[in-house]
Amino acid sequence: MTKGERYKGVLDYFIAQVPIAETELHYTNPFELLVAVILSAQCTDKRVNMVTPALFQAFPTAEALAASNSDTVFSYIRSISYPNNKAKHLVSMAQLLLSEFNSLVPSAVDDLVKLPGVGRKTANVIASVIYNQPTMAVDTHVFRVSNRIGLTTNAKNPLQSEKQLIAHIPEDLVPRAHHWLILHGRYTCLARTPKCEACALTAWCKYFQKQNKSQINYPLKTNTMAKKKQNVKAKAPKKVKAKKAASPSKPKAAAKKSTKATPKKAVKKAVKKVVKKVAVKAKPKKVVKKAVAKKPVAKKVAPKKLVAKKVAVKKVPTKKAIVPAKKVAPKAVAAKAVTPKAKVNKPEVAKPAAPKFVAHTTGLNVGDLAPAFKGMDQNGNVVDSAALAGKTIILYFYPKDDTPGCTATACSLRDEYQHLSDSNYAVVGVSGDDEKSHKKFAEKYSLPFPLIADTNHEVMKAYDVWGQKMFMGRVFDGVIRTTFVIGADGHIKQVIKNVDTANHAQQVVSLG
Repeated sequence: MTKGERYKGVLDYFIAQVPIAETELHYTNPFELLVAVILSAQCTDKRVNMVTPALFQAFPTAEALAASNSDTVFSYIRSISYPNNKAKHLVSMAQLLLSEFNSLVPSAVDDLVKLPGVGRKTANVIASVIYNQPTMAVDTHVFRVSNRIGLTTNAKNPLQSEKQLIAHIPEDLVPRAHHWLILHGRYTCLARTPKCEACALTAWCKYFQKQNKSQINYPLKTNTMAKKKQNVKAKAPKKVKAKKAASPSKPKAAAKKSTKATPKKAVKKAVKKVVKKVAVKAKPKKVVKKAVAKKPVAKKVAPKKLVAKKVAVKKVPTKKAIVPAKKVAPKAVAAKAVTPKAKVNKPEVAKPAAPKFVAHTTGLNVGDLAPAFKGMDQNGNVVDSAALAGKTIILYFYPKDDTPGCTATACSLRDEYQHLSDSNYAVVGVSGDDEKSHKKFAEKYSLPFPLIADTNHEVMKAYDVWGQKMFMGRVFDGVIRTTFVIGADGHIKQVIKNVDTANHAQQVVSLG
């Protein structure tokens, strides 16, 4: 598999299964995201999201933060990793924003890295998330996942990894690819115990293929070692018996010959020695003298039948002598067992681990008559499509209140709400959250439009946006993020499936 094929397979999967990927940090404006990303260094997003609400309430702007001091800021972020340094960085960063950038977060990476506490990774995150620039922020997850899958080769540091990823990923996909790799590393490709059994990228993953080969070969290596141990155990008694049976004048020579002898000769000699021992134990001293006296005759005759009969008399010693003779030949068997390695591995590498999952999408199209809808909003008022007749309705469906992408979408429509109202638009949001959740969400972000609490999924099912979806390898039923623009005549003018969460108002107007 070429590197280009590997990139294509990975990107095609993410485009189909995770079309919307975004940061899990909570923010409402560029300044808040900048603060959150600085705090997230060597710390989890979950912990940062627990701290930032109180911090943003106390310091909502760069001016407020710049007027404070590190000790005060420290009291808000003491549970974050390295709070002393980060408190100093935040105050200094806000002061530099005031003096150099007129309180605005710059868009250029070179300007961003001038701010205290902002490294290349943080600068790339801001440029990518806020300004949609093709920059790749490489954190520990991106560095690990890209190396394991094989998207990067011999990358020794984040900068090398960033350059290789940028060179192969199409420019328009770079902002999303950053989040794809982060989320995949956070929930599936874990550092210590990657969940390969739940991963859909195994068909293109170098790490999985390497691990899979080692698992297939492991039993063969174990058997080979077991056979070697058996041979060692079998050879040990030969030397002892050879010393006992050898003539007293040349004991060392006899031992050397027995070890160098071929398997068949070794068996014959071992059997003869056993026969002599049996004869010594079974008969009195006279028999021993005869056996010694007729030693040359025994060598010449050595009939096979006589050997077989005498071996049968004493089963215990014959087994010890015969076992090694049968086990000498398995070298050829081991060689045959090794050959199927390639045959076993090839089909597993060629076949994908699981069929591609296709997320549900609405069956409604442009030109269709829009289904009527009715529901209760966050203020306990009934929102009825019939009451909005004569207006162009922006009916947008979103997964959950107060999550990063949903918040960005709501704030984008809020910021352009006056312009949309003047242009005869009515904005209505719909999710499965209840009225209480909607009210808290709307008050927190000052949302001027109604949010329908569709807890029974009636409106969602009417617009066919409730169905199976996948997130980080997990398949579940949920609302598919979709926006419908319904004309004054009641027919659908737009169906937006690929929602630009940060700039959704502009997306709706530009498509209209």
